[in-house]
Amino acid sequence: MKRTTSRLGVALTVLCIVALDILTPGRYRITPVWLLYVAAAASLGSMIAARLSPHSPLLRRVERIAMMATIGLLLLANSLNLLDVLDEVVFHSGNVQAMPLIYASLAIWCCNMLAFALLYWEIDRGGPDARASDSPGYPDFDFPAYSDPSKVPAGWQPGFVDYLFIGFTTTTAFGPTEAMPLTARAKLLIMAQSIVSLITIVVIAARAIGIIQ
Repeated sequence: MKRTTSRLGVALTVLCIVALDILTPGRYRITPVWLLYVAAAASLGSMIAARLSPHSPLLRRVERIAMMATIGLLLLANSLNLLDVLDEVVFHSGNVQAMPLIYASLAIWCCNMLAFALLYWEIDRGGPDARASDSPGYPDFDFPAYSDPSKVPAGWQPGFVDYLFIGFTTTTAFGPTEAMPLTARAKLLIMAQSIVSLITIVVIAARAIGIIQ
């Protein structure tokens, strides 16, 4: 399999998510910072190793496992942070301060967008390396370019930015806009991401704005 997919955007996204979790106010951050450091180092290290040896199936498998484990940890950490904030907003509203709540909601919203973008990029049609091969798996998302290849270069395949756009539009519109989900897992992931975004904006961010007013 010829390795042609760039990992630069993915690496930067992982670093951004870790930074956002670290910047989340300590009272709303449940996951230890060192654990995210380890996860980020493992995924980035596996990407570098696989890049240096592009023809090693073992390193590509290790990279995929490390990336999926990192994404799972990031999603879990973000969900726990959201539950912690939600608990304080609902059951301990007298202790809530506006600015820490705004910072926490912004970090959770951004982490939700970026982590799901990574997940979509990793699972669609078997992953980035499978999409770059001659025999990719069945698509999880139906991009418009698949229906009208005349509008894209020959051999076009969705890049990380395309999945980042799916993550962004799902967090803002609470559902798919450009690429429609085809598989059950893609639909369930879209639903989960929309729920997190909806709770973050409607409950937490609205509460913070209400305190300021």
